[in-house]
Amino acid sequence: MDNLHYGKAWDPTRHYQDAAVADDYDRARFSSLAGRLFNFLDRRAVRHALADLPAGSTLADMPCGTGRLTDVALTLGFSVHGIDIAPAMLAVARRRLAAFGDRFTTAVADIRSLDPARRFDVVLSARFLMHFPPDEQRSLITALARRARRRLVLTHGIDTALHRGRRALKRATGLFQNPAAFPVTEVELAQMLAAAGFREIRRNRLLPVVSEAVVIVAERTGAS
Repeated sequence: MDNLHYGKAWDPTRHYQDAAVADDYDRARFSSLAGRLFNFLDRRAVRHALADLPAGSTLADMPCGTGRLTDVALTLGFSVHGIDIAPAMLAVARRRLAAFGDRFTTAVADIRSLDPARRFDVVLSARFLMHFPPDEQRSLITALARRARRRLVLTHGIDTALHRGRRALKRATGLFQNPAAFPVTEVELAQMLAAAGFREIRRNRLLPVVSEAVVIVAERTGAS
């Protein structure tokens, strides 16, 4: 997981400060057949979520991690500010995305400590919220929303009876990637977005039935 703000339930702060861990991050997670598939699906879904916005739009990738999804936005012509709490992860991202020059900038920060005046057309937060309890998710979505003038793109896990059974199987067998620790119901998700001043306009299920992951595209309900 690319991490930016750490909650009480999971605190890998020291882990991701290690340069060797950061350097090996993508290979460890996305070199297997399943990892390559989900990386392809993640990237395709993010591309679809951004494709209707004009080149030159600004985007904050929070948390940016190693820049695994950042280059999708850069390739579409966006200017991207990558934010993460782990300097070692951002160092990998800067090496990976050096060819994009000053269209890619970075900052080591927690989202709650960012300059409140700094805003972006889009805020992307992938595979992040699902690792925090619901109360903290609400706080984090609000913090992300404050930085977004127009759009939020969020990868989350949707809680259904089918996927509750699949999560139990994953934990019992260890044969699959780790499931979302704190998926949300449709009602919870809508309430969190509404409280932050956003509403869902569309979504992309990465792999229906097999995966609970959904990329949510949300826009502001009123004036920015």
